Amino acid sequence: MFTDNFCRYEFKFPVSYDVMNAMLEDLSPYVEKDAYANRHGFYCLSSIYFDNDTDQCYHETMNGQKYRQKIRLRVYRSAGDMSAASGVENVVDEQIGGNEPSYFEIKAKINGLVVKRRVKMKLADAMAFTEFTQKQIDEDIDVRSILTAENTEELRRFSPSNLQILRELQFIIVSKKLRPRNVVSYERLALFVKNDPELRITFDLNIRTRGTELDLSKGTGGKLSCPENVAVLEIKTGKEVPLWLVKIVSKYGYRNKTFSKYCSYYVNMLPAESLYAEYVETEHGRHTP
Repeated sequence: MFTDNFCRYEFKFPVSYDVMNAMLEDLSPYVEKDAYANRHGFYCLSSIYFDNDTDQCYHETMNGQKYRQKIRLRVYRSAGDMSAASGVENVVDEQIGGNEPSYFEIKAKINGLVVKRRVKMKLADAMAFTEFTQKQIDEDIDVRSILTAENTEELRRFSPSNLQILRELQFIIVSKKLRPRNVVSYERLALFVKNDPELRITFDLNIRTRGTELDLSKGTGGKLSCPENVAVLEIKTGKEVPLWLVKIVSKYGYRNKTFSKYCSYYVNMLPAESLYAEYVETEHGRHTP
């Protein structure tokens, strides 16, 4: 069921594929596959992330700012019959049309708590809304006009699921002068904990980014921004992590690490031996189950 407003904690752990497969064995008594995924538990996500000329969102994340925001437009795609971790060369790039659902999100982090507000729209309407806000930035409109009844009526033509959240998105995008910056795509193995659907465990694979063709209908192509054979494990929960899950994660020596899929785009601008690739090799590449 679609929820437009929720909060939770998210814990991230980059893991090798070997460790991921071993962890899946340990997790199997406790979890079940996401009902929206394929029969093996996989689906694909693509998101456009927004930022401004000063890279405000990037710097807020990299500096660990206690309160920070990201704006993204997201779609969910099929992962075909993907059944196991595999290289990006095996990805089936599903094309989607303008009538497919998309999700415009405000993702805020407040002292470690993730707060999301999102609106559901047809992809064509979401892209039209993006063009609308970009025109307002170019025209340097007075952001106070966004609060008027006339503007609210103008937003109705985009057929959002929640008009108020769309207006909040418009205010943030225009006031911060945010523009589409990159597309991030990846395959996700999605699991729910039995009898506790609010506790989710996901593994994200083949994380790839591009700074061109900033349209989600153009597919999931991009350059890998995470080392091959490395997945990002995320634990998402609105309450404490149960002891059995802590024991499984601790078994492999992992601790919560910062990983931003948006910021991983910038890894592609650096030498291959630097930053995140070196970090993963040092911290995770040598672990074996």
